[in-house]
Parts: sequence; C-alpha cells; structure tokens
Amino acid sequence: MRGVRLFCSTLLILLFAGTAHAEKLPGTIIFSPEVMAQTKQRILERDPLLKPAYDTLIKEADRAVTAPAESVILKPSPPPGEKQHAYWSLDPEWWPDPKRSGGLPYVHRPGENNPEALSEKYDRQRLHRMATDALTLSLAWYLTGNEQYAGKGTALIWSWCCDSVTRTEPHMRFAHARPGIAKGHHSGIIETRDMIRVAEAARILEPSQSWSDVVTRKVSAWFTSYVKWLMTSKFGSLESNENNAHGTWYDAQVAVFALYAGDTTLARSVIGTVDRRRIGFQIEKNGAMPAALKERASRQATFFNLEAFFILAAVGERLGLDLWNWDDPYSGSIKKAFDYAAPYISPDEPWPFGHTGKFDPQPFTPLFHRAALVYKDKRYLNHLKALPDAFLIKDRAQLFH
Repeated sequence: MRGVRLFCSTLLILLFAGTAHAEKLPGTIIFSPEVMAQTKQRILERDPLLKPAYDTLIKEADRAVTAPAESVILKPSPPPGEKQHAYWSLDPEWWPDPKRSGGLPYVHRPGENNPEALSEKYDRQRLHRMATDALTLSLAWYLTGNEQYAGKGTALIWSWCCDSVTRTEPHMRFAHARPGIAKGHHSGIIETRDMIRVAEAARILEPSQSWSDVVTRKVSAWFTSYVKWLMTSKFGSLESNENNAHGTWYDAQVAVFALYAGDTTLARSVIGTVDRRRIGFQIEKNGAMPAALKERASRQATFFNLEAFFILAAVGERLGLDLWNWDDPYSGSIKKAFDYAAPYISPDEPWPFGHTGKFDPQPFTPLFHRAALVYKDKRYLNHLKALPDAFLIKDRAQLFH
C-alpha cells in the first residue's frame, strides 16, 4: 500500500519522542537530535522499516569515501585578475550574446538556466558536491561509528575551509558573475546555503576520533569570517534587504553560521526579527507567498522558501525562540504557508497558483517529516503518499529531519 511504510516509520518516532537514547544527543543545529538518537537505536535493532533508507545512505557514503576532495583551486583559472582561492560562479540566467563577437556582454534570459554555470569552469558544483558528501559522511559515521566516514568528512571540510593550500576565501564577491557586466552579484550569496550542510556535518562529526579541537577552531574561524563579511559588505546588505527567498536564505545562513561559531547573541538577534521582518512581509494570511508565486517555477520557489523558514525555526528551537507557532492576525505564519503548499508536493498534482515550471519534490520531503513532528499531525505524512513508493522507502528524510 502506497506510503504505509513511510507512515509507520515516522509514526514510531512520534510515539517514542521523549524516549532519548542513553547516548549523549548529537549537537545538531538543524536536525532534531532526538530523532537522530531514535534512528540510531532503531538501526541497531535492525528495524526493517528503515533498512532501505539506511542502505541507500551507506551506499552514498561509500561512494563519497572514494571521491576526491573538492577545492576552489581546481578550477582552470581564477576570476579575472583575482586569486584562485576566490569562489567563482556564473549567474545561471545569463548567457553569451549570440549577436556579439565573444558573446560579451552576456544577456539576461529569465527562467532559462545556462549549463555553463554548472561546468567545471566555475565552483558552484564543487561547493555542492563537497557539502552534500560531508553531510552524508557525517550521518553515516553517526549511525555506524565507522571512522573511515568521519575521516573523509573531516578531510572534505578541512580542505574547503582550513588548509592554506586549498581553502576558500570567506566571501562571495565573485559569485553570480555576469561576464562583460559585473564580476559578481549579491544574489550569489544564496549559493552558500550549501554551507549550512557543512556546519551541520561539523557538529555531528565533533565527537569522532577524526575531528579535533584544532579543526573546530579553524572551521569556526572560517564561519566567523564569513558571517562578518555577510554582515558588513555591500553585497551582504543588498541580499539582506531582499523580501523573497534571497532574504530568507540570507537570514538562515547568518543564524546557522553564527550559532555554529558560538555567536549566540547574533543568532538570537536574527531569529528575533524573523517574525515581523520575514514572515510578516512575505506570508499572507491564507499562507500564500506572493514573491514566490511570481516566479516562473513558482512551486519550486514556494517550497524552496519554506525550506529556509524551516531552518530558521529549527535554529529558533536551539535558542528557545518559537517560530514554528508564531502567528499574527494581520499576516501569515510558517504553518499557514506550509499548509498552503503541502497538498501539492507531488508533481502529478496540478499547481493552481501560477506557473508551475520545473519541480523536484525530493529536497523537500524532510519538511513533511519535521512538520509532523513539530505540529504532532500525521496529516503531513499523508501528503507524501502521493510520491512513488520506490522513492519513499529509500528517502533519508525518514532517518533525519
């Protein structure tokens, strides 16, 4: 029966919430530490409901162990006139002008992604691969205790953030370049949302034998420097003032990175303004997010913005600030926004709110598990039953959310 295994798996977590594993809970920022501990216990007990998802995670971790470390110095050349250690990416909606020799300056083609942006000429894919593998390896280490996973995860983070030969400079001055027009654009800051995975992986790996206090200090120093740049640069200021997903993800990054680096005052300051500054401005009383609905891929944009709001609410949990249940009679709430979009997680379900565009539900399934946990409402898991069983039984969102 469609979705039965998914529902039973998460229902067990809901039923046994509060029954913490005897082992110390992981110091996660985003994932529920209680869910992680319960998942580990169930894996040790060989729970058949989790086996497909667990096997998939281990397969991905085994691949990541053998993958090469990523570094910005691996690109063929640096940004024009700049250092190889600078992160460089292409604004994906900008294309060579076919009417001009050499294609310069590039022209804007809204809604059309230039495949050049994902080429090895730029660092976007390197960052994404590094962050994805680091988190996968950390989770595999947590469940198995295999230090090979921890060692490789630590090496990936060290290479990107710490090693003087391979490290990335903590700024995004050359992200979302527009050749012939601008060396970079503040919108490129959204690409370091992948570093949220790195911060989470670092927290998970801290108790491992492969990690050390030296690594913690070095990684924390990198995040501290990057947060400083986000808070003081012109690009950071411009991105912060966006009243759409760019602004939400900016806040999510500052809050997570500050909390990881130990600046709870800054993290609390960011979370303390999300209610009026982000929720109040972006979410209407019925749960709609007009800025997202104006996008060409409005379904993807809606869930993408919700993902950032869920991260902010998770950080709020760590700080004792409740964004999950914040509401206002004159605006919407995170819950209303999620209720508005949740019935349409399946690409087969018609999206009645604007241009659907390309939509991939896979990154957003953890939101449904977390909503079921936070709001104690199995209705959210029922929405996932519209997705293929073959995907659901292997979905790692059952293990961590």
